[in-house]
Amino acid sequence: MSAAAAERPATTYLVDTADQTSGDQTSADQTARRSGPSVLRIVPAPRTDPASSGPDWGERERPPAPESFVQGTLAVDFQDSEHDAFFGPQLTRSRELPEPQLWGRRMVQAILEVQDGTRGADQLGRWVIPDIKERARRRGALARRRGRRTHRPPIIRTMLCSEPADGVCELSLVVWADGRIRALAVRISGVDGRWLVTAWEMG
Repeated sequence: MSAAAAERPATTYLVDTADQTSGDQTSADQTARRSGPSVLRIVPAPRTDPASSGPDWGERERPPAPESFVQGTLAVDFQDSEHDAFFGPQLTRSRELPEPQLWGRRMVQAILEVQDGTRGADQLGRWVIPDIKERARRRGALARRRGRRTHRPPIIRTMLCSEPADGVCELSLVVWADGRIRALAVRISGVDGRWLVTAWEMG
């Protein structure tokens, strides 16, 4: 019985010491919680570097702002001189030109004679466009190489005249050329104060 009684106070002392230690630790934790910060916040440092001239990594490049004008450049027109509205060929109104039907008949007769080889292509001069003049010259040279003609000279049999626009006249003709009757369509346009043959199609 004396041994058992001697062990009890020791057990009670150990339990009391543990409780006191646990209590001291709890009080220290509570004190630390009250004195320390409740939430830890991360704040970015302020940017002190100057702004870059270009986009940073991960940023999209912004399109440049539209400019109202470009300084130091000169506008140049690369169109051909024939399309120049001021120095190029100028359209002429019908009232400022000769009577189209009479002029057209005479000019068609002259071109037919050039194709037949009886008139020089240079006589067409400034009254037809270069392409029509060259075509008539080639046909005239071929006709002269053939030698003596076996058919009648070209003749205009009928002609109709229409004006689809001011300064433009279209001629529809039936002619005798190259020893047979042929259809002919011609367009004349008022350019620089004169009629100019701009289209010639023979069927």
